[in-house]
Amino acid sequence: MRIIWYGHSCFWVETNGVKILIDPYPEVEDDEIGDVDYILITHEHTDHYGKVELLSRLRDATVIGPKTVYMMAVADGVTKVREIQAGETIELGNGVRVTAIFMEHPSSQYPLGYLIEGDKRLFHTGDTYPFPALQNLRGSVDILMVPISGRSTANEREAAQIVEDIRPRIVIPMHYGVYSSASPEKLVEELRKRRVFALVKVLKPGEEFVV
Repeated sequence: MRIIWYGHSCFWVETNGVKILIDPYPEVEDDEIGDVDYILITHEHTDHYGKVELLSRLRDATVIGPKTVYMMAVADGVTKVREIQAGETIELGNGVRVTAIFMEHPSSQYPLGYLIEGDKRLFHTGDTYPFPALQNLRGSVDILMVPISGRSTANEREAAQIVEDIRPRIVIPMHYGVYSSASPEKLVEELRKRRVFALVKVLKPGEEFVV
């Protein structure tokens, strides 16, 4: 699995030859993003939906998102778009599938996270706070992308709770550095306090990580 972080909550993921872009925010440098087959949007807020119309057209990619995202994309003239609901799984081809999972983000109407299963199992939470149902994912996630900014989503301490509940092998902090600041080092410190042992991979924007 190849992973590139483009800042905030925006990632490019390739698994089994399927190329997926997640949550392209308005300021993301679209010319730095390569081929994309699918664009997954976790919820309707601009800092996650921002460049959907442009990138879906430039990359001829299919947009997948909850009801609000589907309606916004249609209104923006996106023709390749598919609605997904919490609990639903969509097959993307080459043995890759994505499952939508409800998240705890009160300011959104339909907040989702996505479990992407290919050669590895990756979970992008979108915006969320810790909540008990996340424990249902324990043992089913290799790589966890978790917000740490504390702005309408988990802070470093709350992110550590999410990691403790899910117990992934690898954690990639997100939702900081563009619109807000946070400390990945503080997340590591919080995990040590809890004696939760996972590799925290801190990426720079544009950096590729292969796992």
